[in-house]
Amino acid sequence: MRIVLITHHFLPEFEGGTEAVVHSQARELQRRGHAVRIVVGTDEPHRGQDVEELVIDGLDVCVLRRHPDEPYDLDLERERLRPLIAGLAEGADVIHVHHWKTLRARLVRDARRLAPVVCTLHDLFVTCPREFRLPPDPAIVCPPRGEFDPCARCVAEEANWSHADLLAGFARRQAWTAAELAAADAIVTPSHAQAERVGAFHELDPARLVVVPHGTPEALPRLVRSGWHGRGPLRVLFLGHRSDVKGVRELVRGAAALEHAERARLELLLLGDPVQAGFDQELRAEGRGLALRFLGNYTLDSLAARFAELGPVHLGTFPSRAWESYGLVPDELMALGLPVWVSDRGAPKERIGRAGRVLPALDPGAWTRALREVLADPAALERERLALPEHVRTAADAVRELEELYLRLIAARGK
Repeated sequence: MRIVLITHHFLPEFEGGTEAVVHSQARELQRRGHAVRIVVGTDEPHRGQDVEELVIDGLDVCVLRRHPDEPYDLDLERERLRPLIAGLAEGADVIHVHHWKTLRARLVRDARRLAPVVCTLHDLFVTCPREFRLPPDPAIVCPPRGEFDPCARCVAEEANWSHADLLAGFARRQAWTAAELAAADAIVTPSHAQAERVGAFHELDPARLVVVPHGTPEALPRLVRSGWHGRGPLRVLFLGHRSDVKGVRELVRGAAALEHAERARLELLLLGDPVQAGFDQELRAEGRGLALRFLGNYTLDSLAARFAELGPVHLGTFPSRAWESYGLVPDELMALGLPVWVSDRGAPKERIGRAGRVLPALDPGAWTRALREVLADPAALERERLALPEHVRTAADAVRELEELYLRLIAARGK
């Protein structure tokens, strides 16, 4: 098959969850003999060339940069991009739209003229211009479907539009995102939690809705083969980008609130990089008296090697404040052999089972209590480790399911 993937960013500009999924699925599709092209937007400015054709990790990547008069707003008109995207998608057997943000609002409706269109909802962008629906002002509460006054106040400083214009803009945005979803031949979500969350704001046709969990980009070796039995420090790992959105502050506060003798038996390992200016300095202040180890960054390809360098690790954490559509990190931690404690927001709680715990988001005290319990009873953590699944899902598993979906849609289009 000739498959075109369309998304908002790609590496090396940025590698978050969506970028990692698109990258790993593209590589796996290519390994399985399909011709893959990735059409990608960017936050970087136009450099005199409408389409930059690159080869990234052996993949055909076409980058579309924006002009200064094509800002990020509620409408995403960007008519200039329409023929460029159509030309790059010409001849595709399937077009898979992963994101709109840096491109335009009619990706699905235009693409369906060329081929069957699959649309994966990685975050909450189709419900809100803030992909995770996290207002910067905690006094603002996200409204139910069809109400936009809080939305207008949420983006007012950045948009520089009048309140009336923002209300109208949000109404238009609700209409075009609904039209895009209605035009897709299939809508993929990586979890039931994501389908439910998006379904609170858009009608999702159950006949076209498919849940395809992402899995880890590559199979990871099971490096942890024994647990913590109370000898030496309990070594707890936070993996990934550090920010308030990812809940690291609650984890650090929870650990720092332990009694002195308890803190002395704990090390908190932070592998990844901060994505908020000054954030690590704030964590050091929050965690005064706690053994905090800042261990540098990693890439997905280097994760197993970097993990092996850490020495004994006993527990993985994912305390995210966000309503995660999937959350790759818990899968990576489980594949490496760690029980994982996650927050109760979004999808990760669907996959943890008895191999970890689900703790309330934004509650440092819950982390204090859970850590205290394990410090007093190491066997509780060992029971969680022993409950880990033998096989943790990978991108290869997801791509086999997507391949079957693509073939069904092509056959249906041919009838």
